[in-house]
Amino acid sequence: MSKLSGAYGKDRQPKRPSGTWHGALSTALIFGGAVWLLAYTLLDLPWVEALGSWNYVGVVATVVLTTIVGYTWRGAPYERPTHTSRV
Repeated sequence: MSKLSGAYGKDRQPKRPSGTWHGALSTALIFGGAVWLLAYTLLDLPWVEALGSWNYVGVVATVVLTTIVGYTWRGAPYERPTHTSRV
């Protein structure tokens, strides 16, 4: 039975929670993609207009990167509340 215990993850140590930079990066990517899209559609900036419709590819790439960063985030391990807590 000890051979199977590792397969179910019972003897593994939980991974540490992600650093604060992880949430900051995710937030920056979300707002960066939104600003990029708004700058392309609403403003006449020469360096944005030079990319043409490639701006949409950049925004989609930013959304995909934000999704990947979000999936790699790890929170603190769940601690079950005690019977005395009011949460």
